[in-house]
Amino acid sequence: MIAIRTFALINTAALLGAPVTSSPSYDVDLAHRSTWPTPAGALSIMSYNIKGLPWPIAGGREEAISAMGQRLAAMRLSNAQPHVVLLQEAFGDGAHTLGEAGGYRYVVTGPQFSRADEPQPLGQAFAEGAQWVKGEASGSLINSGLAILSDYPVIRIERYAFPEGACAGYDCLAAKGVLVAWIDVPGTGGPIAVIDTHLNSRRATRVASERADRAYAWQVAAVRQFLARVLPSGTPVIFGGDFNTGQAPARIAALSQPLIEGTQSDGLRTVLTNGGVISGSRSEAQRIVGRNKDKILFRDGLRVSLRPERAWVPFPITSPAPLSDHAGFVLDFSFQRRDTRECLGACNSIGA
Repeated sequence: MIAIRTFALINTAALLGAPVTSSPSYDVDLAHRSTWPTPAGALSIMSYNIKGLPWPIAGGREEAISAMGQRLAAMRLSNAQPHVVLLQEAFGDGAHTLGEAGGYRYVVTGPQFSRADEPQPLGQAFAEGAQWVKGEASGSLINSGLAILSDYPVIRIERYAFPEGACAGYDCLAAKGVLVAWIDVPGTGGPIAVIDTHLNSRRATRVASERADRAYAWQVAAVRQFLARVLPSGTPVIFGGDFNTGQAPARIAALSQPLIEGTQSDGLRTVLTNGGVISGSRSEAQRIVGRNKDKILFRDGLRVSLRPERAWVPFPITSPAPLSDHAGFVLDFSFQRRDTRECLGACNSIGA
């Protein structure tokens, strides 16, 4: 089985055209340190798809991840580091490498393997259409790539891996799903549920868009059901990741209902509207919102209301040698404590 999976990985790399050229020279600081702001609220949180694909699928990623770690370390020295980092595509040891380099006390990772307990989750016809050469029939070869780095204590973790067959194309090679960490943030009166996810891509799957969109819709529904089960209704929530929505009508329709129960808001879109993006990051922030893939959503809790105050982009993609094909952006949240008499007893639930 190991030999078969190794061959599948190498075959995938060949089909994807893995680069063989030398790595670019990465700029650790990129933006001058004097422009890095200190956090504007009680919690600063970054979401970043680091493109941590392993060799032979991608080359030069160790150098890029090393540069990311150095930049995170430099940000900490300048007191500009995000308190919490949500990573996607942090495959292998990428999360621990960045956590150690960035000085984060807590590093939690997502699912390691796709679940094999739900045969044909999208039906027999979809299963019969699986293409081994496109990575759909070999099972997950690498972990989810999800990770949460935190300066604050992580007191509880929940993981959910999409089952084998609930994916399309090359995405099936990774054990994608959802990672939830309850984090004890000072001044909130209780833990906040911080969620990280990475949903099925579209063009990168190298299968028909209709097939990729169908897997995507199934995953969205599964995430919604999972979160409804593990999140008490009064829990304050911050939910980030690579949602891979884009402008595809089928994907926009799949997300027309909130992923988390209650009133769900888009943090970066809110800050852009309110003029809270720092100078030098506005065009990059607009590009992130327009691309409609990387997001940080939030929901108030019974004990505390969340207020996105400011945003900036310490890891842009408009530089000569970007560290990833996604931008890493930060949102600063402030909190407003609510009268506990409004809780009506529900505040005793964990995370409320």
